[in-house]
Amino acid sequence: MSSIRTTTDEEEPIVTCSELLEQIEDEEEELDRERALYGNCDVDTCTYSQGYVRRQPLFACMTCNNNDQLTGICAACAYHCHVNHEVNELYTKRFFRCDCGNSKLSHQPCKLYPTKDPENILNKYNDNFRGIYCTCKCSYPNKEKKINDDEMIQCIICEDWFHSQHLGVPLPMEENEINQMDIICQACVTKYSFLVNYDESRSVILQSSIDNNVAVASNNSSCLLLSNNNNNTEIHTIFLREGWRKRLCRCVQCSKLYDELNLTSIFDDDDALQEYEKQALAKSENLDADKIIADSLENLGYVRKLEVLHGINEFKKSLGDFLREKANSDDVLTAEDVTTFFTNLKEKRKEQQQTTFIPPDNCKF
Repeated sequence: MSSIRTTTDEEEPIVTCSELLEQIEDEEEELDRERALYGNCDVDTCTYSQGYVRRQPLFACMTCNNNDQLTGICAACAYHCHVNHEVNELYTKRFFRCDCGNSKLSHQPCKLYPTKDPENILNKYNDNFRGIYCTCKCSYPNKEKKINDDEMIQCIICEDWFHSQHLGVPLPMEENEINQMDIICQACVTKYSFLVNYDESRSVILQSSIDNNVAVASNNSSCLLLSNNNNNTEIHTIFLREGWRKRLCRCVQCSKLYDELNLTSIFDDDDALQEYEKQALAKSENLDADKIIADSLENLGYVRKLEVLHGINEFKKSLGDFLREKANSDDVLTAEDVTTFFTNLKEKRKEQQQTTFIPPDNCKF
């Protein structure tokens, strides 16, 4: 929904306060998404030296890639080495090592870590690195079909992204609640057919009759998967509710199966994207705007510091009062209103300077 409404060319563009607040909230949500994704990143250091990073944001340079030599690059290399290139965001991938500057991208030397092995043999690539997603094999954002409004969901195993309407089964909940569940796509369930018994969308839920941790510690052979198997043979995309990893069977047989299929790390709580985002958000608090301002103020004298802080607080209070007044009246916000607000704020500041004694910077009291 657009926040700017016009009726004729002569009329001034107007915006209601509620629409302005809605736009601000949308921008804050987008900022939180970026903080959750990039909060763990060092945009000046290539992650290559860290080896196959357990989980990190990745990018695919469409300018440098070709269908025969798929590559992925870390956030720092996307920023420093592939500037002005067409770079696609892949969100996060697990156990990947940055390809920037290796034999696949020999024409594009890495500015941050020039000496790299010719190839990262343990890296895994899918169609996402070609800019293709879902079973419909569409690009994202899709420029040809009107499907961009359909939220995309990532399979926790293959890490491909799917449109909710292309999962092969109806959503078991309201579409706006899909972010509260993980999915395993039909292709991965076909590959690991035992997973269908963990589907939590159709009452195919393992009811734990024993403590999994105790079972593992005592090598108890009781298997929740076998004791709760309902002989469901239908293969389809499955949905997993929050905390599903804690409900997995951890008996000796199942643990061995997870190892053999290289699923152990995926079934670990630390692998959860929510856990990654939680840690990233915590780290991004160090980039909080208030902290940046505080660090900048350290170089100012005591008096000037108080002036700046007073000005910031006064601006916040005045803007808040102004927006609340407009919201309560359900009035529209025009360009003239904004100009008047800043003019009044400036005049108020001048009056304060004329009536308030401000000591010089070298004052010791």
